[in-house]
Amino acid sequence: MHTLCKDFNIKQNNAQAWLMNEDYCYEIEPFNLEDFRGSFCLGAVDLSATTDLSNAKILLMRPNDKTKYVYSHYWIPESKLQDSNDKEAGAKYEQWARDGILTIHEGNEIDISQIADWFYSLYKDYNIKTYKAGYDQRFSKTFTDRMDEFSFETEMILQGKVLSNAMKLVEAELKDKLINYNKNLMDRWCLGNAAMEMDNYGNAMCVKVKKQASKRIDGAVTLIILYEMYRRYRNDFHKLIK
Repeated sequence: MHTLCKDFNIKQNNAQAWLMNEDYCYEIEPFNLEDFRGSFCLGAVDLSATTDLSNAKILLMRPNDKTKYVYSHYWIPESKLQDSNDKEAGAKYEQWARDGILTIHEGNEIDISQIADWFYSLYKDYNIKTYKAGYDQRFSKTFTDRMDEFSFETEMILQGKVLSNAMKLVEAELKDKLINYNKNLMDRWCLGNAAMEMDNYGNAMCVKVKKQASKRIDGAVTLIILYEMYRRYRNDFHKLIK
């Protein structure tokens, strides 16, 4: 389908499967943030409306190691816990909260400023400093204002064809088992919910499988934004690693 789109200018309207199960369900050696004490990281967020799921990720690396170590956290308002459609799609929010990878906010809203606070907590607890953090423009002012208070630099990353190369790079790195997402089950769930839509120029975009609203892909989108930050600042970041 990619060849048809790119070479013959035939528009691809339907989303296709992005990843095979084995592309992201592989053996992963868990890591501890203590192992990266004093390191720099790249960051990314996918900020939802206050009534939905949000995600933040950081990317860490070691000298002479091609592996990207990705650490992630999610936020959701309490009112979404009873969404039966999400549960039918495989969501296990209460369990994930007990596992420490999800924060449930009381009521109907997420306090977006607390997502910025998460980046600061990494610095405070592990001296892991965010070099730059990418974000989508939606719902971002509260986040960027708070990040400014911490002197963390942010950069707007528009979704759409801008992320096409980053999405293709994520796919390649997953297939080469170069992404260690620390066995985060929400990350795994989001990757499994993601599909790829191609335009008539061969640009890829991450969408939900069969456009189903309950198929949350926030974690997959954040990973792609994170990789776009890596693509833009690869050289500078590798200098910081060394």
